[in-house]
Amino acid sequence: MTTKKSTARRRLLGAAGAAGALWCTGAVPMAGFSQAQTVSAVPDGASASAPAPAAVSGGRYAHLRETVFDVIVLGAGGAGLAAAVAAREAGAARVLVLEKAAVAGGHAMVSSGSVNAYDPEGQARMGRSDSLEAYFRDTFEGGGRAADPELVRTLVEGSESMLRWLADMGVAFDPVLFEAYNALYPRSHRTTFSRSGYVYVRALMRRAKALGVAVAFRERAERFEMRDGRARGVWTQNAEGLTTLWRAKAVVLATGGFSSSMALRQDWAPKLGSRFGTTYSVGFPDEDPATGDGIRMAVAEGAALRDMDAVMAIPFWGGRVLDYPGAEIFLSVIGRRFTDETRSWEKVLDGLLETGFPDFWVVTDAASRKGATFATKVQQGTVRSAESLDALADAMSIPRERLKAEMARYNEAARTGIDPDFGRKRFTQTIEKPPFYFGRERFDVHYTCGGVAITPLAQIKRDDGTVLPGLFAAGEVTGGVHGRFRLGGNGLTDAFVFGRIAGTNAAKFAARN
Repeated sequence: MTTKKSTARRRLLGAAGAAGALWCTGAVPMAGFSQAQTVSAVPDGASASAPAPAAVSGGRYAHLRETVFDVIVLGAGGAGLAAAVAAREAGAARVLVLEKAAVAGGHAMVSSGSVNAYDPEGQARMGRSDSLEAYFRDTFEGGGRAADPELVRTLVEGSESMLRWLADMGVAFDPVLFEAYNALYPRSHRTTFSRSGYVYVRALMRRAKALGVAVAFRERAERFEMRDGRARGVWTQNAEGLTTLWRAKAVVLATGGFSSSMALRQDWAPKLGSRFGTTYSVGFPDEDPATGDGIRMAVAEGAALRDMDAVMAIPFWGGRVLDYPGAEIFLSVIGRRFTDETRSWEKVLDGLLETGFPDFWVVTDAASRKGATFATKVQQGTVRSAESLDALADAMSIPRERLKAEMARYNEAARTGIDPDFGRKRFTQTIEKPPFYFGRERFDVHYTCGGVAITPLAQIKRDDGTVLPGLFAAGEVTGGVHGRFRLGGNGLTDAFVFGRIAGTNAAKFAARN
């Protein structure tokens, strides 16, 4: 019997085969990339132990890099950079990062930067306590009990040292721990700089440079080089159609998820079809690098997949300006509250769809602590302010008395902790101190929880549970860490924790081989 899973997997294999055919003809498109950039420290040349460069159509040639790297990392996002740094720190002498875009950072660069971690010292400073067991329970239960418990345990237990690792690179964390949206407990960290995602990428890039990690931009990975039953490198193609074989003893896959691939979303999460954009680049989905390339490459070599239908959509680029729950009210376009604002984004989206409208209003006030996007949204006019409820109602084209009644009912629930309409339990404040800040918001695809199956050592697994020798993976390209839903703040934690693990174990594999 044909199942959705088997059909989608065959399509992935078909896509991988098509990519291979395009590789042979030098015809893989790379929109927006006009010139290949590679590191000058890596010489061209042939090797007696490898096949000679192969001619391809249009007069292009497949180049063979003479250097055999200990570890090659595919992707220069949070997970990839963490892997590259960790590989060098673990003793790999020659580490190369290959990135298809012109700059490093990936999704981490534009993230709000919330990072969850077990942090006993920080919790004591806040007058609270936390435990590894509680963090595990929140993550596992929050993901619908669908994650791999061993991966969740690895994530949780690696989070404390990950935080210190980043701090040792110069990342300055805000001393205030908070609860990120959909995080379930205040164990989230952010930097003292408003653009936390940028801070992490900059720190990792500086560390990679100091360690001598080579980085090649505008090199799109097409397929693995597999010989004698293990990974031997990776084939890439640049904007001019030139293919290159980069040889390595171990490869780390950190190419991100598939949020911008309409074909994969249609196969695995048809509810989130083409009318949903992505939070990476609203209105310009072609700019989002999360196209599922690495997943296709891994499947072509027999990798197992899991949780591919667990695709997350969140409201991000509109009226929301807070990084924590409890201080915003969500109203339909006609001014009616429609959900518990602190529920999972999946449940909030379900409530929105029941209103019959694709977007909604978000309102907060002067008392709330604004997040990283606040200044930009106000400057762009995405978020506006109103000095009174009457002015707010007029600006939102909502009858004044209706808005006042909704706000009064909300504020009474916030004061008493009893929400008779939606059963909300968590409130951090009332919303009554002007000016009021407001804007229209909508959902866009933000994260794909599924991908390549891995072991706790970040080894890529086959369907039978064995591993693909020499292949490791970390970050959003993998599945099993989050289950059905990723808690707020756990995305970057996943990237950094498993990036470190992948890089370290790739370096160990290279040393043995």
